[in-house]
Amino acid sequence: MELLLLLPSLLIFLYSLYRLVKDDYVFIRKGISLEQSFDIAFSTIWISLILSRVVYLLNVTTNIKYIFLHFFSISIGGFSFIGGILGGLLSLYFISKSKRISLGRLIDFFSISLLFATPVGLLMNTIFAKKNELLVLFLDVVIYFILLIFFIQFLYPKLMNRTLKEGTLAKIFLICFSCISTGQILLSSLSSLQKVLNVDFFLAIILLIISIALFIRRDNTSSSQRRSFLK
Repeated sequence: MELLLLLPSLLIFLYSLYRLVKDDYVFIRKGISLEQSFDIAFSTIWISLILSRVVYLLNVTTNIKYIFLHFFSISIGGFSFIGGILGGLLSLYFISKSKRISLGRLIDFFSISLLFATPVGLLMNTIFAKKNELLVLFLDVVIYFILLIFFIQFLYPKLMNRTLKEGTLAKIFLICFSCISTGQILLSSLSSLQKVLNVDFFLAIILLIISIALFIRRDNTSSSQRRSFLK
């Protein structure tokens, strides 16, 4: 059932990616076709869904046998958004290495496309959400919609005119996503500390630390390059 709920956001993600990639001069110059981009997208989606499902089940139990037996079970439905993001990151990293494609611009476009799709996916989740989860979900919808506007209006133009280095949008997205996810878990689990200390929470913290470290490293590298150029 949850896969059906994800279908509208999946279509929006693919359409957004199509609009971003189809006339991109960098991809055209490097010979990366629209067909190649969608091959990468579908591979990434499948890996994301698999890891998303595994992480969701790990939130329930650490029993590997249980996870294997219930992986395709519709009685225990659910996917982990954080698991899906991690699956996408790993998939894009290895695909970009194997195909020798620039990871930075690719992951930037995937991040923007995901921002278009996320508010719709969250709204669809409200259909079967519990009453105590609705407020957090609607709050997430508003936050991600504001984030989408910020990316489209301010960051995307800077990427296209090369004011921002490729990969910067993705790092900013990951920082924002990690903060939102951490806040969501804390708000949803105020009554129980045990609910906070799950796999999603630890993955969100790890992702936040890594994305901040990568962002700081990028700034330090850019500063060093500017100083070398001035010398």
